[in-house]
Amino acid sequence: MYRTTNQVYGSGVVTRNKEQMSQKPQDLDPIRIGIENIGNTCYINSMLQCLFNTPAISTAMQQYRDNKNSSELFKQFYKIWFSIQAEIEPLHNEIIQFKKLMNQHKEFDNFNQQDCIEFFHVFLDIVNTAFLTQPFFGQLTYQINCQNCNNSSKQTEQFINLSLYIQSACRLSQLICDYFKPEQLNSQEKCRKCQKASPLIRRTNLSTAPMVLVIQLKRYDQRQARSNYAIEIEQSLVLKGFCDQSPQYKLYAVINHQGYTIYSGHYTCLIKGKNCWYNFNDQRVSEYSNKVVDEELQKSQNSYVLFYQRQ
Repeated sequence: MYRTTNQVYGSGVVTRNKEQMSQKPQDLDPIRIGIENIGNTCYINSMLQCLFNTPAISTAMQQYRDNKNSSELFKQFYKIWFSIQAEIEPLHNEIIQFKKLMNQHKEFDNFNQQDCIEFFHVFLDIVNTAFLTQPFFGQLTYQINCQNCNNSSKQTEQFINLSLYIQSACRLSQLICDYFKPEQLNSQEKCRKCQKASPLIRRTNLSTAPMVLVIQLKRYDQRQARSNYAIEIEQSLVLKGFCDQSPQYKLYAVINHQGYTIYSGHYTCLIKGKNCWYNFNDQRVSEYSNKVVDEELQKSQNSYVLFYQRQ
């Protein structure tokens, strides 16, 4: 099926010209080609579209040359990306093979609905390819202070996404500030210096800001009860007060989830273009105006994973 002239697109056969391929990814609209759902795989499709439209990954994929040391899963990932770059819908067998390779991880060895953020972690771990993982790596530094003698200790931890709990309707920036605010630890351990079991305060600092900030909005508790509080998603973020560099970020992709639990329902994603947004719903791709998306993000109840590009 060739590209149509209305606002919904199917697979196409027209490739990008050399001038387009030389442009920076952020200067281009996303290629409006969907991915077949082969049975509860919308969580994979939505995450793949976000990865394909991550500027650092898109640039690196264009420069990639076949490497015998690459994992089979990465090679299949590349095949799907290459088909979409050629504006051709990935073949059914390509999707099947990708899913089979994901099945090597027992959690995904079925056709049940899964959590797309868990897929994100497992996929990056299996492919173990630097240019896929590096854009998402950041580092947190934890400073723990004894309230009796003020002795402090530090620990660092790498992350590829921040997980923010939703307890009320608020702005995204408020959730981020809450994540980094000091907290009292309920620990009975004795301070190494004064040897007293006094209260400990932990302060969290973003010591290394990632190129791509991925934020998970945790709408489900341990009982899988869903929080439907509306969150105002700012499209521009400046991280101040808990990061030395005060980096600025711009929103470029959103994964939405509708359903009673994270392991049911349906995933779709929004990708920002030059003059509008595009909604990827498996094979169906629709154009959304900036106004429509702006209004949706001001009181979002379905946003689950957010992708921000550092400026």
